[in-house]
Amino acid sequence: MKKTWILIFSIIVLAIITVVFLDSFSNPIQEEYKIFRIQYDGSISPHTNSIQRNGNMYTFTNDLYGQIIVEASDIIIDGSGYTLHGQYNGTRTDSWVVGQGPEQNTSSIPWTIGIDLAGKDCKNLMITNLKIKNFYIGIYLWTSNNTIDNNIISDSIVGVLLSGDNNCLIRNFISDNEEGIFFGVNTPGNEPLNILMNLNSFVDNEVQFSGCFCEGTNTEEAIHTWDDGSRGNYWSDYKGTDEDNDGIGDTPYVIDFLNQDRFPLMEPIRIEK
Repeated sequence: MKKTWILIFSIIVLAIITVVFLDSFSNPIQEEYKIFRIQYDGSISPHTNSIQRNGNMYTFTNDLYGQIIVEASDIIIDGSGYTLHGQYNGTRTDSWVVGQGPEQNTSSIPWTIGIDLAGKDCKNLMITNLKIKNFYIGIYLWTSNNTIDNNIISDSIVGVLLSGDNNCLIRNFISDNEEGIFFGVNTPGNEPLNILMNLNSFVDNEVQFSGCFCEGTNTEEAIHTWDDGSRGNYWSDYKGTDEDNDGIGDTPYVIDFLNQDRFPLMEPIRIEK
């Protein structure tokens, strides 16, 4: 009888240890929240085992709880399907609205940016295969010649804040944000130019696309490109039809007075992992 109780007790202890062990892997956000920097010389500070560097390639090997500030140029961040977690949990007490001007109370804003660029000389960044969620801003893209490709950006206040020229956003799944993509300005009157944006899926964002609030429409603003001449993006609130069943909507998706996706997709793009 004594041996039986010892065996049962051992099984219970082993089961508890197993649950705790598995939980430590399935819940990375139990870690301490940190700010990581990819520094000018390419090193990562503080060191983390969740990102492996090989030359100019930075590959995720696990989920990461924190934000990344990029100082280096000409690098690739490959998420390998892992997640960069922020602290935003979907609840906030402030009424701050991005683009409505600086004269707002910022004391309670959860100012966290998933991936942020540290200076105007930080360029030629590629972010791919990464899940980014629970930030004030998922990605803040305000320099030039960067590519955001094949990412899932979700559950944030702003998915992507874009204010730099000559940038590409392709095949991203942008969902469940207050604002999917926001076009800002680096200097007054200097809206982002030469943006390639297609094959993205905008799904269930409260506002799919937004920009700085203006008193009137700026009719001199450059018309942005939302397709590659044959295919545009998927918009979950598109109400058009596809009579010829070619996968492209028969009517444009109207974004605002100046912006239209001429070839809206009828189905979201599959994200490769």
